[in-house]
Amino acid sequence: MSDIPLPPHRPRHWIEYVATGAALLISAISLWVAIRTADANNKMVAAASWPYLQIDTSDATPDGRQVLSFDMTNAGVGPALVEAFEVSYYGKPIRSSRELLQVCCGFDPAKPRPVSVHQPNIGTWTEGTTGGSVLRAGEVRVFFNYPMTDANQRAWTILKDAVANRHLLARACYCSVFGECWQGGFTGIHPARVDRCAAPAVPYTQ
Repeated sequence: MSDIPLPPHRPRHWIEYVATGAALLISAISLWVAIRTADANNKMVAAASWPYLQIDTSDATPDGRQVLSFDMTNAGVGPALVEAFEVSYYGKPIRSSRELLQVCCGFDPAKPRPVSVHQPNIGTWTEGTTGGSVLRAGEVRVFFNYPMTDANQRAWTILKDAVANRHLLARACYCSVFGECWQGGFTGIHPARVDRCAAPAVPYTQ
């Protein structure tokens, strides 16, 4: 059997090396641009769904009535899934507005309703749902509203002073629709990022 001769070796021209290197460089640049574009798109989607909760407190209405009001507002651009909400009074966790008025001002939950008749020193109030709810972007939710009267002026002033001196505090943990979560005490503009919202030991219900 005769040997088949191999073709003669031809050295590669330098232009071929340059062309190969250029092709590799273009491929690397294209991959880098694709990764950066995907990252930018992800950031744009996250920014378009970013929630940001704030607590607003006031002690008077625009028409001058003395009403102590606590509002939770979603000042972000995406819905906020409020996973946990907590309230404390002088460091003590509070479960509800009724417990708050019991601790601060002598409300007796054993007495019958209407409160304004059986406990005139407390008066009446309204409350709203907080934890376990969803706030749309721009939505405002009142979770405690307490108008002052001649009868409950002492209790009203106690709560107003507690707010002013930061003895009545609230904090929440909330997530975006993409599962990004934040937790904060409504101080400053940078709530802490967390992996998930843990259930509080003493949640505030209403």
